[in-house]
This record gives sequence, structure tokens and C-alpha cells, in this order.
Amino acid sequence: MESGLMVMSRSFYSIDSHCGYCNGKKDDHFALESQYTNRSTNDKSNSHSMGFMVEQMTCSQYDFMINKGCRRSGCYVYKPDLLRSCCRLYTIRTTMSHLKLEKNHRKVINRFMREIGDDHDQPMELIKKQSKNQERFDINNLIRAEQKSSRFKTVFEPSAFSKEKFKLYKKYQIHVHNDAPEDVTETSFTRFLCQTPFEDSVVFGQNEEWDELNNWINNWSESTAKKMRHRRIGPTHVCYYIDGILVAFSVLDFLPTGVSSIYFVWDPDYAHLSLGTLSGLREIQMCEQLSLGYYYLGFYIDDCPKMSYKSKFGGELLDLSNNLYVPLEKVKPLIKHGRLFVLGEEGFENDKEFKMDNGSPKNWDNRKISNVSEKIYGNELIYSCAANDLKLLKNKYHIDFGLSKYGPESKRPSIPAVFPGLKPLWQIIDLLDDTTLNNRLSIIIFDNAVGIPRRSKFVQLNSFEKSRVIEFVRLFGPDFIQNSIIFF
Repeated sequence: MESGLMVMSRSFYSIDSHCGYCNGKKDDHFALESQYTNRSTNDKSNSHSMGFMVEQMTCSQYDFMINKGCRRSGCYVYKPDLLRSCCRLYTIRTTMSHLKLEKNHRKVINRFMREIGDDHDQPMELIKKQSKNQERFDINNLIRAEQKSSRFKTVFEPSAFSKEKFKLYKKYQIHVHNDAPEDVTETSFTRFLCQTPFEDSVVFGQNEEWDELNNWINNWSESTAKKMRHRRIGPTHVCYYIDGILVAFSVLDFLPTGVSSIYFVWDPDYAHLSLGTLSGLREIQMCEQLSLGYYYLGFYIDDCPKMSYKSKFGGELLDLSNNLYVPLEKVKPLIKHGRLFVLGEEGFENDKEFKMDNGSPKNWDNRKISNVSEKIYGNELIYSCAANDLKLLKNKYHIDFGLSKYGPESKRPSIPAVFPGLKPLWQIIDLLDDTTLNNRLSIIIFDNAVGIPRRSKFVQLNSFEKSRVIEFVRLFGPDFIQNSIIFF
């Protein structure tokens, strides 16, 4: 059993002049239309994010994080700043019901079925006649083809290093992403795709979990109940073999609400099989057949070809300001040219904050929605109010976000007072005023300089410690980080 104790470093704000998605070459890299209109020659595209290292957390805790717009890379968890970054990274998830199979999907599946056929004959007919004038594409024939194939198999295994996987990873990074050979090391591979913040018992799981996953294709039938007896929860590698050769592997997190896709590596010699598209279809299908919930595809960037392909799988985007998932087809017109979106009702007039009803509306077609991001984040009043809130926190509560452990922290960028998806500072002041933070929140502080952990209520922390704890409260809320250990 996982302990439930989260161990993490204090958060920090990073500004990277090199964006791995657009390479800093976007002329129009602005979140709001007004920013583009009023841009200056000094405006540069940069990638901004809030991040922290996690030494330990549960899969349930990470599940909560990704539904707050976060993502992990090894043990590093980060949340993009959608207001200031050159690329808007939206959390995207989908299900089989959202997936609209296209002609290209059918071609990929047909090509793969021919490849894994024992005699390379034509594939089984993927079209099932429903009536004289109606036909339906039957994606489950992909499962049937895999059941019959003696040449193809997948192996589910713990998130761990192997020479075989590293060799394929290096080949992929060099030939597909043009990485320099000397930059692709066993250490970087392990840190990126093998290390996790989850306990060993979760990483390695139970034999019953692996047996069920590794046999789900063979045990599948039309009448099989769509629920696993021994459901896997934890980080997982899925290795794809053709004729005993590792041709691809998928890095996944099995979580309470679904399966999160972290990375997919494929052999350039098998590029003709479009294994990236195939893996997405197979994993969406797996989530459907095993009742695993949503398939999280990571981040979606509408104006970036490297990331916009995910729209072909359908799904929903996370509106961070409302903490609400919205159908992709409803959002796409609102995020044209890479703009920030925040949903609101038509006629919305509120300078301070906007919140739609909790939960996804049952009928989007009847909602007169519009993008109100300009009215919120393009309004100077929100920034002046936030500046006043910073002064109030400093003067009344002696919380100074510009301090380090040793004095003014000029070199470290502060997390902005206005940040989509973080609680606004006025809500933090409300929590302080009603003593929710001061009396209820309990944190374990570990100062490396002292070397002795101590448990403290929020009111007992010094100004620097309070400011860093508040950054997590803004992101996750006080209840989520209760009894956490924070390293300073």
C-alpha cells in the first residue's frame, strides 16, 4: 500500500528562451489578441512554467495533478504558464466515444494487420455489414488479428531500464529528433523514462496485474466483461515485438481515472507502419475494453504540428481557469492562432474572476459560450488588484514572495501573481483571514542546511517558508498538501 505522504522540493518558476515545440520562432506567440496588437519589438517567445521535483507521491495524487494541468518528466512535475509562454499547452484526454475513426486510421490498421499476418496475406475484412445500405468500421478486428498472429506481441512490464530499450531509444532520438549521439545517454534515458516518484511496490506491482495485462488480448472476446479483476495502477512500459524484435515501446502511467501517455519510441526502420498512430488507437481501445477510464494524451498545442496531430483522436481540453474539460470541437475556434481560452457565458462582465458551474455542462449546444480570457487577463485591473494583494500579504501577514532563505532573492523569478490555473491571491487572503491555513494546514519542513525535519503548522513557519507553501496551495489547495514534506 502507498503511504500517501508526498515528498517534494519547493517550487520554482523557470523561463526558457528555447521552446522545444516552436524553437522560439513564432512571430505571433501571444496568449491574447490585445498582446499581439500592442506588441513591441522587444517581445520574445519564451517557455514559462512552474515546476518542482517529487521524491514520492501516490498515483492518486498524480492523477489529481494532471487534472490540474500538470505533467511529469521522470520525477519532475511542471505546469506551463499559458499566459506568458509562446505555446499554449492544454491537457487533452479522450475516450473511444470521442474518437472518430478516419480514413487514415483505417489505412494504418490495415497496413499493420498485413504486417503481422503469419503469411502477409490481405487483412481480415474490417467492414461489418449492418444493413444493405449501411457499413461500419469494426476496430475490434485489430484485436482479432493480434490474437491470430504468431509474429506480433506486446509485453507489459515495470518502468525500468534495459539495454534493449535504451538501444532503441537512442536510435529513435538520433534519427527522428536529430539529437546528437553524445547527448543520448543511459543516464538521460533513465531519468526521463524510467525514474518515477512512485513507491517500489507500485512500480513493480503484483504478478496478477502483469498476467492480466499481458493476456488481455488473448483472453478478449465479445462477451468478456469489461473490467479487470486485478487492475494495474502505476508506471508501465509496453514493449512491441515483431518477429522477436523490439520495434517500439510505450511509456504509460496507469492511474485511477485513466491511462496517461508519457512517451512513445519507435524504430525508424518501421516508419512505414505509423506505429505512433497505431499505439494511440490501441491504447484508446485498451482503455475502452478494460474499463480503464480516459486516455490522457499529454499536452495539446493547436498551432504546433508536433502536437496538433492529437486532435485526430478527438477528446476534450482542460479549461484551467474553470477546472473544466471542454469538447475539442467546441474549443478549436476559440484557440485559433494559439490563443488562450477561458470559457464564459455570453455577456460575461466580471473583472476579478469567473467560474462556470462545477462539472461539465450536460448539453454544450444549448450554452451560449464565448472566450472571456481577454476580459480577465487583458484587463489591467486584475494585475493592479494582485499587486495590492501582494502588499497586503507582506504588510499584514509578513509573507514576502521576494525573499530567499538568506535575504532578497533577486536571481530567482517569482511565480506571477496572476497565473491561469492557480488560485488568485485574494483567495489566499480569504484562507488566511478565516484561519484555514494558519490553524489547519500541517507541513513537514526539511531544510538541507539544518538536516533535521520538523512538523509545523502554517502559522509557525517563517516568511520565506510560508511564501513557498502558498505556491503549492495556489496550485493544489490546502487539503491536497496536508501532511506533505517540502524540501528547502
